[in-house]
Amino acid sequence: MPDEMTSIKVPKSLRDQLNKLAERGGRGTTLADVLRQLLEEHEAGRLRRRLAFEEQLHRAQADPDASARGRRIAKGAAAYLKHRQAVRASEAAQ
Repeated sequence: MPDEMTSIKVPKSLRDQLNKLAERGGRGTTLADVLRQLLEEHEAGRLRRRLAFEEQLHRAQADPDASARGRRIAKGAAAYLKHRQAVRASEAAQ
């Protein structure tokens, strides 16, 4: 049994872009097909990035020097973000 259909509101420019993708997909390609493919590609990309991150993490954990470098980088990034947040809060207060 097919899924129940619904409509969604999107800007016309986005609808037009989706229609162009559907046209490239060939005869019979629907916007639902395009959206499904985009979601599948998005999920596949997220999985690839997670696996790459886990591989990097595994390599870093096996290398004490890399682990120490990573901690220093993370500490610096956290300090930068805190500083940036404080600057924005100060600007907003003015």
